[in-house]
Amino acid sequence: MSRARCGLSFALALNLLGCGPKAPPPVVEATPAPVPAGAVVPQSVYGDPQAPVAGQVLGTVVRTADAEELRYVILQRLTDRYAQAQGIVVTQVERDDYVAHMLAALRNDPNTREALGAGDDTDEDRAAREEIAGASILQWKISRALYQQYGGRIVFQQGGPEPLDAYRTFLEECQARGDFQIASPALEAEFWRYYRTDAIHSFYPSGSPEEARALVAPPWLAD
Repeated sequence: MSRARCGLSFALALNLLGCGPKAPPPVVEATPAPVPAGAVVPQSVYGDPQAPVAGQVLGTVVRTADAEELRYVILQRLTDRYAQAQGIVVTQVERDDYVAHMLAALRNDPNTREALGAGDDTDEDRAAREEIAGASILQWKISRALYQQYGGRIVFQQGGPEPLDAYRTFLEECQARGDFQIASPALEAEFWRYYRTDAIHSFYPSGSPEEARALVAPPWLAD
């Protein structure tokens, strides 16, 4: 199976299994521009050095004109720190279970069965699967931990259930502590639109069995 086919198949699998949320764009560390004497030097710079400064998160200056990209980078950095503080890890057994469940779903779907090929996996293919599995499991565990801590409503997403209110509260607390800043009112409004505009989401019915189950059992262990 080629790397391209592996990536395509696993992107489809994420949709089939209801886990593995949309990943943030790769972090590109740029060489920081010179700063005036006495200024605070950031730990790193994300993005194109020619792009405008959109904000900062945990000491990293974010350069982008895209509010969605800014949101992804901020959320990635903050949830990575949260996972470390909470001791959230992914085991090899979990990765293996995730990959097995994903491959079974692909093989059982006539739209993706042929794309898998047969018996021509490479080390690169297997490494790609491991990476996807690890990132998806970690994201689900972070969502579950935030929901257990903050509660609130859960929304349907292509990548699986998302505790929207919990993420909003978490981000509001981080911003209040100064963990991140956004450079302009326009970018800030667009950043928060996702978390504060109910009309763009579909929520699980409050108190429903579906809501109660949404972040309890790992979807990659579903029968």
